[in-house]
Amino acid sequence: MPSVALLVYPGFSEFEVTIALTLLAPKYRVVNVGLTLEPVVGEAGLQVLPQVTLEQGFPEDAVALLIPGCPDLSVLLHAEALFERVRTLHARGTLLAAICAGPYVLARAGVLEGRDYTVTLARPQREFLGVFDASRYRYQDVITDGHLITAQGHAFAAFGLEVARHLGAARNLEGVRTFYSGLGNPLFEEAERGSLPEAVR
Repeated sequence: MPSVALLVYPGFSEFEVTIALTLLAPKYRVVNVGLTLEPVVGEAGLQVLPQVTLEQGFPEDAVALLIPGCPDLSVLLHAEALFERVRTLHARGTLLAAICAGPYVLARAGVLEGRDYTVTLARPQREFLGVFDASRYRYQDVITDGHLITAQGHAFAAFGLEVARHLGAARNLEGVRTFYSGLGNPLFEEAERGSLPEAVR
């Protein structure tokens, strides 16, 4: 089973990747990748154990790297091993999917050059960080530009769906979108009518 790498680091926003991980889990092995092997505590207090680091044991069969955001970017400002890994994956054409403040990592690694993107950092923050091309910024829920996906933090459901679509991990995308947007449960509704439902994903 091919793998998907999930970057986990102190303060990462767990909720931003839950839908993506749920949709990917049937087809992909999720590997928690840490800056170190020390346990990390996410924004909501969930403790997560990295299985590998960026430099030791990183899954060579990874088809994607998911980069959640966080309330405090300081832990990532000097993560040179992370930026180098992102550049390597970018050169291979591996899917790089970042949400909320996560696209900072892509910008800092230099892989957003010439690409449209979104990020949940206001203009003064983007200007202060000095790694974002203002002309390519778009305030949109999700932007896919080649093998790069960026998303606003509030669009975590749409982000998960786009990642799953890109990796061929979801059938009946409209049904999945309805379910994870809180607009209904097509699978349950089919069962209620007595029909044999197709899998939602």
